[in-house]
Amino acid sequence: MVYCMADLHGEREFFLQMLEQIHFSESDHLYILGDVIDRGPDGVELLLQIMASPNMTMLLGNHEQMCLSTLGPRNKLGARELWRQNGGAPTYRELLYHRTPPERNRILQYLSGLPDHLECTVGGQKFYLVHGCPGNDHDTRIWGRVEPDSVSPYPDTVCIVGHTPTVILTKQRNGDFSIWHGRGIVDIDCGCGHMRVDRRRLACLRLDDMAEFYVGGIGD
Repeated sequence: MVYCMADLHGEREFFLQMLEQIHFSESDHLYILGDVIDRGPDGVELLLQIMASPNMTMLLGNHEQMCLSTLGPRNKLGARELWRQNGGAPTYRELLYHRTPPERNRILQYLSGLPDHLECTVGGQKFYLVHGCPGNDHDTRIWGRVEPDSVSPYPDTVCIVGHTPTVILTKQRNGDFSIWHGRGIVDIDCGCGHMRVDRRRLACLRLDDMAEFYVGGIGD
């Protein structure tokens, strides 16, 4: 089976519960659409787990890009402050003060090699996987946001995205956050990592049959 998650944001306990719920095995494959780090406490531990798993493929998210822009060899002026404002402090402290230089460099090298989008076919259905928004440039793919009226730009292809919490698209005021289905676009960021939001959940989408799985929330 082929699964997708996005925007783990350091909530490793949710991630482990999800793997148990879907009975994730060596014969399955998991695509993670970026933003594994920041906000929650265990982003670096999640990265190391993903790096060690041959059947997990990670895409670059804007939070990984902020990490690279701050600590990578091509760091940018003002990147650290932007990262801090967006919840990067736990990852910054962990990488700088609690990891050895070789381990930190190995993580940064891994992040620098991540793709910003992928295409795959599951059960005859074509998918375009991206963190932010399908587009022709890098910044759109990691920073862009889909809108309620967004349409898949690729014929016969379903775009799976994260980055934009689905509550922004659904205007959902009651109930736990859930996956949003648009016109050829599916958003699976259900608020994981927003630690003060009770309705947040980690969502997982099985591409073989589009079954949805959730961890977290407070129920009805």
